[in-house]
Amino acid sequence: MSMKKAIFGLVLILLISGYALSVQEAQKYGVIIHSVENMYSGPEATVDVVSQALLGTTVKILKTEKDKNNHTWYYIETPDTYQGWVEEQAVRLYQEKEKFYASEGQVIEITSLMALIYSTPDVTKQKPMLMAPISTVLELGEYKERWGEVTLPCGHKGYIQVGDGQIKQAPFKRPRLAPEQMVQLAKRFLGLPYLWGGTSPLGIDCSGFAQLIYRLNGIEILRDADIQFTSSGLLEVPKGQEKAGDLVFFGRPNRITHVGLMISEKEFIHATTHEKPVVQISNLYDEYWQKLYQGCRRPKD
Repeated sequence: MSMKKAIFGLVLILLISGYALSVQEAQKYGVIIHSVENMYSGPEATVDVVSQALLGTTVKILKTEKDKNNHTWYYIETPDTYQGWVEEQAVRLYQEKEKFYASEGQVIEITSLMALIYSTPDVTKQKPMLMAPISTVLELGEYKERWGEVTLPCGHKGYIQVGDGQIKQAPFKRPRLAPEQMVQLAKRFLGLPYLWGGTSPLGIDCSGFAQLIYRLNGIEILRDADIQFTSSGLLEVPKGQEKAGDLVFFGRPNRITHVGLMISEKEFIHATTHEKPVVQISNLYDEYWQKLYQGCRRPKD
């Protein structure tokens, strides 16, 4: 009997230890240290890209795994709850009780499509050390009329031209833009390449584009078009009442596959592979899009 109790106790300890480890792993956080990092459907770079995480994004580490080459991968969750695998070297793990990157104090939010970061405040003497896509938030130290010193998520220092962003105090909330301002913002992306899973000006897909434009407008929506279509934060708009700032969705009944942003009562802007794989403007009432049209959604006031 004592032997059985001992075995039972050992099993119980192992189970509890395993549970504690899984909880500890589930509570680990890190920050993306690369400009744009692919998130994969599995722990290897030969599988599908499902999304991308941008520089300075705090992510939750759900689990780790080794690939066939013994390289470590993290299964992460981004703030919009999207999950995927990234290589270990793309993430700096937070130390215990360390505050999340750029979560307080003086920061600069990138408003240029892509800002370049240098090791010294000079564009002529060296190549950029890093790029920061629009919507990236960086910790900002001292700054003057042209240059500001930033502390990067990896801990290194760099210099950015302050005209590439807006200086703010974190935490902050992005203001809602007027519809015409949102349209002007979206048009800055015209001609940029379509990229499946892309979330930055280097390449972006339809739902990544919609999510980014809404985020810059102070509205948070989830990543994929089908989830955006059913979002409780968006109101259904009757057909024929679309207007600038609305999202229009396409596909087949019960299967949303595409989304665009209305820029007028008839036209929408979107990242698409149709005709040419770039961000472009299309007419909602073209026969091609009318056949695929599935509905329109508008942000709640």
